[in-house]
Amino acid sequence: TGQEAIQETMNLIVTVVDSAHSLTNILKNETLIELENVCGMGKTAATALQSGASLVHDATHAVNDALIRVDDILSCRTFNPIYTTFVHDAFCVEGVDGLAWIFSSSLFISVFSMTMIMFRAALYPIKESSVAESMAL
Repeated sequence: TGQEAIQETMNLIVTVVDSAHSLTNILKNETLIELENVCGMGKTAATALQSGASLVHDATHAVNDALIRVDDILSCRTFNPIYTTFVHDAFCVEGVDGLAWIFSSSLFISVFSMTMIMFRAALYPIKESSVAESMAL
């Protein structure tokens, strides 16, 4: 379902963010000399790597905060009051008003339709049938 797909995607993103956070935390906390020796690079490259790791480390915190906010937005405690309010208003307030309008307009149409049929019949004079004349003789 959609909820399971969202949860699976969130779990995957959290795993990636945690892995990136761990890696950048290790790189950020290493000394420049250790980075130069382990990675086999110069001082300038080690400084650039440590700066990039620090930047990515801060970005993982921002992504994690965003994920927490998205999780709060998509949670049931956020949607349930909104859904309940709209459904209650639709069925209990607007629905009842709509049914009252339907009933009153149907009643109005019925009364005036019957009146129209009654007056239409009264408009034309009554003609006696030939059967009634033949019986009178």
